[in-house]
Amino acid sequence: MKTYTFVGDIHSAADDLRVLLADPVIQASQVIFMGDYIDGLATRRFDDHVETMSLDPLGVLAILRDRVTHHGDVALLGNHDDFWAQTAQGSDWAYQTWRLNGGAQTWRRLGIHATTLVGVAHALSTAPLVDMTAFLQHLPLTWQTPKILAVHAGIDWHRPLADQRRDDLLWIRGAYYFQDDAHRELGWHPNDLGKVIVTGHTPVQLLDHHQGYLKMQADDQDVPRYLIDAGSRSGAYDGGIFGLTLAETGQVIQKRRVIKQHLYAGDAPVTATMIATS
Repeated sequence: MKTYTFVGDIHSAADDLRVLLADPVIQASQVIFMGDYIDGLATRRFDDHVETMSLDPLGVLAILRDRVTHHGDVALLGNHDDFWAQTAQGSDWAYQTWRLNGGAQTWRRLGIHATTLVGVAHALSTAPLVDMTAFLQHLPLTWQTPKILAVHAGIDWHRPLADQRRDDLLWIRGAYYFQDDAHRELGWHPNDLGKVIVTGHTPVQLLDHHQGYLKMQADDQDVPRYLIDAGSRSGAYDGGIFGLTLAETGQVIQKRRVIKQHLYAGDAPVTATMIATS
């Protein structure tokens, strides 16, 4: 039976990614990486203290490029990765937005000392970074089978799948999640596509959830959607990387989460005390 493992937003956590990919069920799967491989915060916040973490964007990208090239895995484009790709092409909007959303710190980790659009774009378009730029610029926005769709952010329910806007695939949030984003108490939007949908983009902690993933269904008959951004390098005390393994039918095979290089069952409760002492 063929299986697929969907890996949520990594945000420079190469150490956690290596632990997740060593899981035997995931090793036997085709892996679909959900975007947002770079940027991130180097701190983990607890009520009474703050911990420092490593950020290794190039390490993450090296792992991904190897997996895509040699293992037949798939890496989707995320909005943070798109900042890099579009800045390299001279987009001032991408450059300015990236600078304010982790880019300035990421540039230093990439060995870029320039701070202007021209200087950063030049560095991304020449050795040693030009190969990674080309890799990111060719990443797809979606991946699908007859039963499953994977996309970084979500879809606009008012448009056919073939007519989705690029910005929605990379950026949409509430309008994809909820029946009415202004009245979230009405519940999740029905899955009008009829396929299992897997997305990342929004850390589950921002939706007041701490299990590492969210299963969204309008009712018991609704085809499920999964949000698997577990808040890696987001500053949340329980931020980590989530791996959701599905069968070809969309049935869940396994859920796994890595926090501070410790592998947990995806549904296992974790506490701040457990994580602080790990």
